[in-house]
Amino acid sequence: MNDTSIEPVAKLPFTEEQWDVLRYYLQDSVMVKTNLCSLAKNMGLKWPIRGKDETPERYINFTLAELKDMEEFYGKGNRLELLYSILLETKRLDEPFADMTRHLDRVAEEEAEAPPPLQQLEIPTDLPLGLTNFSEETMVICRGEEYDTLGQLLNFLQRGLTTAVVNGEFRQFLNALNQLDTCKLSQYLPVREGNKGIHLAETLAHIGRKMDAAQAATLLHAYRISTTRPSWSEEAVLSKTLTLALISEVKETVQQAFDLMPDQAQQLRNAIQSGVGASVRFFVPIGDPDLEGLALAIAMAALDMKPRHKGLIGRLIN
Repeated sequence: MNDTSIEPVAKLPFTEEQWDVLRYYLQDSVMVKTNLCSLAKNMGLKWPIRGKDETPERYINFTLAELKDMEEFYGKGNRLELLYSILLETKRLDEPFADMTRHLDRVAEEEAEAPPPLQQLEIPTDLPLGLTNFSEETMVICRGEEYDTLGQLLNFLQRGLTTAVVNGEFRQFLNALNQLDTCKLSQYLPVREGNKGIHLAETLAHIGRKMDAAQAATLLHAYRISTTRPSWSEEAVLSKTLTLALISEVKETVQQAFDLMPDQAQQLRNAIQSGVGASVRFFVPIGDPDLEGLALAIAMAALDMKPRHKGLIGRLIN
């Protein structure tokens, strides 16, 4: 029995019935095994108990009366109210994702007339994740699960892995995909608003977005392509060793895009061989002049085009 000298749990702003509704919902949630510290942090809160077992699953099997008598809450001020707040917000975050997952499951299980979103948008499932623009946080998760393609990522999300649910980028991506919103999808995939399929220009732009300032500056300087971004200045050009490594990496990555889009790859070769005007027009759909220039530099490096700069970088690449 608890020491009566310790103040019990204060009067709570929720009822036993409300707690039961919440805990019964969370029993089927993909977030039930997520660490409470992580959930609280995402909500701007702080869960005071550390440990890998500190998850919603640890507490939702208890009634409210039983929780009140647990040492984690008895005499601990508003800690039980804090738990309820975290779990309630978790439920709110989980509901749209759960609805989306159920929708995707119905498509697969019931063989609905409408094809899956990727098929409707004519986006290949074997699109390498290295050609997308997901954040490094997301890519770390994918690499940890050894997933390399967009199809594998979607299977990963449909299974409702808890880590994925906590990542807001995954939810935003799935929302855009489920709504067939190519404008929002273009943040992550090399798609073009109002068009189907994937596009080589946007793919090279995504590759450019993942480069740091020195890498971008090196390629722009090599092909004498101007930029308005101060961080892409010539002073940031890489050393010989790093430049050669960058070019090798660019060729390897872009070759994946060429293999996936051979017709567009040939169009790009023709455009670059035709001159500056045709090259610029190829990349105009990107809608960002600086990024268009970097994408052109990436393409020229990947195609072993002779650098326009006659100095050190020109000699390195030749």
